[in-house]
Amino acid sequence: MKRKYYISRPQYFMIIILFFFSVTCKEKYALPKTLIDKSYLVVEGYIDGGNDSTFIRLTRTVSSADTTSIKNESNATVYIEGEDGQSFYLNEINPGTYAGGPFSLNQTQQYRLNISTGNGKSYLSDYVDIKQTPAIDSISWARTADGVQIYANTHDPQNSTTYYAWNYHETWEFYSAFYSNWEYTGSPDPDSVMVRRTNGDSLYRCWQSNISTEIIVGSSAKLSEDIIYLYPLILIPEASWKLQKRYSVLVKQRALSKGAYEYLENMKKNSEQLGSIFDPQPSTSNGNVHCVDDAKEIVLGYVYSSTSVQKRIFIERSQVQDWKYRFSCEEVSIKNDLDSLADAFAGNAYIPTTEEGSGPVIARYKGAAVYCVDCRLRGVHEKPDFW
Repeated sequence: MKRKYYISRPQYFMIIILFFFSVTCKEKYALPKTLIDKSYLVVEGYIDGGNDSTFIRLTRTVSSADTTSIKNESNATVYIEGEDGQSFYLNEINPGTYAGGPFSLNQTQQYRLNISTGNGKSYLSDYVDIKQTPAIDSISWARTADGVQIYANTHDPQNSTTYYAWNYHETWEFYSAFYSNWEYTGSPDPDSVMVRRTNGDSLYRCWQSNISTEIIVGSSAKLSEDIIYLYPLILIPEASWKLQKRYSVLVKQRALSKGAYEYLENMKKNSEQLGSIFDPQPSTSNGNVHCVDDAKEIVLGYVYSSTSVQKRIFIERSQVQDWKYRFSCEEVSIKNDLDSLADAFAGNAYIPTTEEGSGPVIARYKGAAVYCVDCRLRGVHEKPDFW
């Protein structure tokens, strides 16, 4: 008798791992006739065999005349199926995105993805082993002429991994150009129209985050040992705001099967060289997802399973020699009378920063454009738990 495990919406999402493909064409590319004006299922993601959630994204290809860039496949039933008959269901958390887990998968069993779409069709991936991922040795970085290059270093002493994939979640701390000491109230009383701000730090210090969208895969197949050394993961461009103060990146590493590596490598080449996932050979034929109802139907995607490991590093701006980031903003001087203050601050064109001069009577205030003062326009003030 098959046992089925139903789950509620996952409470914790460590890192959303989704593969996105570039839609900006670098040159004209004629789609294969077999793919033009067809709507084929695209399956993206992998089965997490460790302690993370599994995320699967289902979309449909669109015709060249369609103005919609992404067509999500909603209302599908998606679950992981083991050789032993156990089933682990995924919930649709966003249109076309299905998630669940972590699941207690048997490391000695094979698993596959079972999909039933809203139009009644069924799809199955091949059964796959759970690949065990070796630890990340280190995440290193170096100052280069182009910025800061971040690298992955790993090895498998058993020489059995060979194929690797990475994704990352980067976070950086940044500051506004000016600190706001004053707040405009709009009061008709000259004595209370400007008050000392008590929440200036919430406008001044913020954080921003970014999740990788590119396909990053590497292989040691051509080496005598299973070693990945100084594999380039991320380039922080010269003068980027990511290194205004402090930068952190959490890198996640996964082991791949040879088939998964070859498929992802082909998709990477297609998206980078052609700006399209529709390469006639071999990408559209080497997937491992099949339509149960029609063996001839093309399905794009390669489902694999692995455990994952991760490592976080921090980089301080003070560690990076001659970083040239500049946030160019200017302050304006505002006369301290009701009309002048209203003209400058009532419409939120400017935010007051500090008073001008010294003494018991303030004759003028300084202000700057909102974008130069309120960092929340570019990020969030809440400090990450790991910071």
